[in-house]
Amino acid sequence: MTLPYGFVDSLGMFFIYAFIGWIIEVIYYGLTEGRFINRGFLNGPLCPVYGVCFYAVILVLLRIQDNFPLLFFGSMLITTTIEFLAGLILYKLFNLRWWDYSNYKFNLKGFICVQFSIYWGIACTLGMKVLHPMVLFILGKVPFVAKAVVLGILSSLLIADFITTVITIIGFKKKLVILSNVSKEIRNVSDKIGGTIYGGVETVVNKTAPAVESYNSYMKIYNANRSEEKALFKKHRQEEMEFLKQLVSDEKLDFKISRKDINEKFIQLSRGLRRSERSLVHKLASGKNDAYRMIINVLKKDEEENK
Repeated sequence: MTLPYGFVDSLGMFFIYAFIGWIIEVIYYGLTEGRFINRGFLNGPLCPVYGVCFYAVILVLLRIQDNFPLLFFGSMLITTTIEFLAGLILYKLFNLRWWDYSNYKFNLKGFICVQFSIYWGIACTLGMKVLHPMVLFILGKVPFVAKAVVLGILSSLLIADFITTVITIIGFKKKLVILSNVSKEIRNVSDKIGGTIYGGVETVVNKTAPAVESYNSYMKIYNANRSEEKALFKKHRQEEMEFLKQLVSDEKLDFKISRKDINEKFIQLSRGLRRSERSLVHKLASGKNDAYRMIINVLKKDEEENK
């Protein structure tokens, strides 16, 4: 398959689309994560997957770009395939993931998913209709020599960045191995110390177990006795209150009987009084007239009757 454009322009498209892809990644993860993340496999501001995917769409679908369904679904198929192969290769080589769709629905081993395949289809379709004509216009205005020099420099930087990244990843993995070994040694020492401490604690527990058991037995008996004492005290208080209530009730009954007897005796006594005496008692009880005058009158009447 021949290239639809010259090598220099094709290489320029790769760098432009890789840079635009890097910008898209930074914006997307800035919005979702709330911070700047330098996305991509390389250290520089490029996401090569975007450059490769978009140029592959141009290479395969340029002649049918006016057919929207074929352009959309074809872009989805091409970009998803490249993304899966790139993710799988990077994982096999370095045992690391630069993207992971495991938490998304309908994903394949976390390298691709339906949601981002649709995003790829939309981005490539819009790119072919809007972005690609602008890129062609810009590349057409730049002199060939200038493009060749700039792209030569960018290619050199890309190769250097790729080598540095690979070395860094390999060195990082070696450091991880060393750190892992050190961690194992630390864990062994920690296990030994922990085993010693546990052994000492177990010995102390075994030796103090009889004393603890005796104390627990004593507390159990003590609590039971205290409960019985409280129950007995409550019972005695209830009996005392019942006795007191009965006593008060009996005293009230006796008091009523005594008042009744007194009233009867008072009535019998009043019957033995003379009429004038009863009248005096009645008036004194009612509080009417002067008591002294009534007594004088009674005494006078008694004297007259005695004569």
